[in-house]
Amino acid sequence: MQMPEMENLRAQKHGTSYFSAALGMLLVPFVFIGACFAVPYSFVLRLQQQRREDALKSLMKSQGRFIAWAEFVRTMRESGGTCIEERFSARGPVRFWWTPENVHSESPHEIIDWFTMRKGGRYVPFILWCRERYTNSDGGSAVLVETWGVAKKEIYALWAECRPESSKDSNRDPNRARWIEVAPPEIAPRGRDQ
Repeated sequence: MQMPEMENLRAQKHGTSYFSAALGMLLVPFVFIGACFAVPYSFVLRLQQQRREDALKSLMKSQGRFIAWAEFVRTMRESGGTCIEERFSARGPVRFWWTPENVHSESPHEIIDWFTMRKGGRYVPFILWCRERYTNSDGGSAVLVETWGVAKKEIYALWAECRPESSKDSNRDPNRARWIEVAPPEIAPRGRDQ
């Protein structure tokens, strides 16, 4: 024999489960409609980003600030310099810039990893300094590197060569190739201490 409170509780649960199922069935069309809008929207966003990248590439070519991947690798291995990896998000887009300067020794600011840098705060001055001095399309000195068609494993192989740990003596050559990751100002938080 069951107690009346238990029967009432079961009846409430049973009624609630029917209500939840009916509500879920009513929401399915809205989820489908949302997906129908989200797919074209993401396609338009990618298309806009690709157009911005193509416009930047054309501008850099017209200014003589553009280098092919093979020439970039050869120059990095022969002359050194710094590859500046400007990463907008973990998934991209990513721009690679090259400067013959040693950014680590030139920078008046601390250089840290991209994940910390993108949070802003006290690292914004480095982000702005790097944009103004190197990656600014109007007055920067770095050269944009063409990476279209380059396999990621080639990029990572060069990155591994440029790490200080890849050499037993990290001070072996002051002109050796270096690599830094930079968060662009567009993704840095606007607040002062965020």
